[in-house]
Amino acid sequence: MKKIIFLFVMTAFTLSCSNENAEQNETAKGSANSTSNWGDYNIAVTVSPDGSQWTYNITRANTKAKALSHFIIDLNNCGEESATFANIVWATVNGNPANLSQTEGSGTNCNPQGTTTNFVKFDALPSSNSWVLILKFDRGYETFSTAAGWIKAGSSCSQGVITAPGCPIEEYCSFSQGFFFANGSVNNGAQLLWTNGVTIGGVNYSQAQGNMAWDIDHGPGGDQTMNAFFQLAAVRLSGIESQVAADVAIIDTYFTGINIFANLATTTGMNSYSYFNLPATSNMVTKAQAIAAGGRIGSYIDANHCE
Repeated sequence: MKKIIFLFVMTAFTLSCSNENAEQNETAKGSANSTSNWGDYNIAVTVSPDGSQWTYNITRANTKAKALSHFIIDLNNCGEESATFANIVWATVNGNPANLSQTEGSGTNCNPQGTTTNFVKFDALPSSNSWVLILKFDRGYETFSTAAGWIKAGSSCSQGVITAPGCPIEEYCSFSQGFFFANGSVNNGAQLLWTNGVTIGGVNYSQAQGNMAWDIDHGPGGDQTMNAFFQLAAVRLSGIESQVAADVAIIDTYFTGINIFANLATTTGMNSYSYFNLPATSNMVTKAQAIAAGGRIGSYIDANHCE
């Protein structure tokens, strides 16, 4: 007597946020040449309490599953407020710096662009039996439990469902340059954000140096280019520079290779004073371009000022 055996494969899916693991195993169809699929891997997701750090712990559910070559996460989960590649502060794979990309190459059998252009790819994953992928964002996000994900392993690329950043927990806001540099900045709480100083153009400045620069520039010989410096510092110290990334890049490029204190000049005479003598053009960026970028950042801060 013939026996017909029906095999039912149950997908285990548990979701958690804030220090609880979420095992996500969705069977997904791979390519015609696939030797592994989404269900061959266990994916545990852990989210920090503030929603800014996301950990994906991937292990093989099937011991014969191929090693991963890359892993893709859809970030487009909250419309215009979705996290983006620019919001990523840092990322690691098994404790080492990650190789990230916001595009997918050809010939990989993966097609995330068919779903979204807003994704992050962990590329060139190391040969291992397990992978711990960590993404640190510049702000916290709610968990979105039905985001798309892709696993590239061997000749196959499989799509499944993954937990990923959803809508932001808090709106973006920035403190003003006065909050960080003016006289009151020594006792208004700004020092908590000055812990590691601020790096502009590759040069790191402490709060004391920032206060000194503010006092010099607000004297008789002020230079509007320094306003761009202070505006960039304000959004960078506030942790929201990704929202004005294009203008940040302009100002950062201008100040690259410039230590502002190495560009101090002093007038002569009885009422001499010091001022910043900055170049008309630096790294192909003019002072006018830097000043304009600083003005746009200032407008953004005015419209999104932290209460």
